[in-house]
Amino acid sequence: MSRFTGRRVASVLAGAGALVLIVAVPAQAASYFRGYEGSDYAGVGADRRWVEVCDMEKDGNGVYATFIVRGSTGGNTVGDGNGSAAGCGNRTFSGDVLGFSICEDQPVGNSSCRTYTL
Repeated sequence: MSRFTGRRVASVLAGAGALVLIVAVPAQAASYFRGYEGSDYAGVGADRRWVEVCDMEKDGNGVYATFIVRGSTGGNTVGDGNGSAAGCGNRTFSGDVLGFSICEDQPVGNSSCRTYTL
C-alpha cells in the first residue's frame, strides 16, 4: 500500500468514526428529559409515559411533580416517598406526558416550583 493510499484509508476511517459519533449523540440525548428544582429532579422517559421524581437533597423538604398528561383530567402527581434515601418515585401514565411542574415543599410559605414543557 502506498503512503497516499494509507493516508486516504486513515482519513476515510476517521471520518466514518466521527459520523457515527454525530449520529449517535442525538439519539441518546432525546431518550430522557429531566427538569430540576435545585438538585431534585423529575424525568420523563423516551416513551413519554414513564416518569420519575427524585429527592436528591437531605434537607427534610419533600419533592413532588405534577404531570400534564394527554387525555387526563387530573391525579397526575408523583412524589419521592422515601425522601432523599436511595430510590425515586415513578409511574407509567396511559397517555403522553406534555409537561410537568416539579416542586419542593418549603417549611414556611408555598412550595417552590419550576415548570417544563416537552
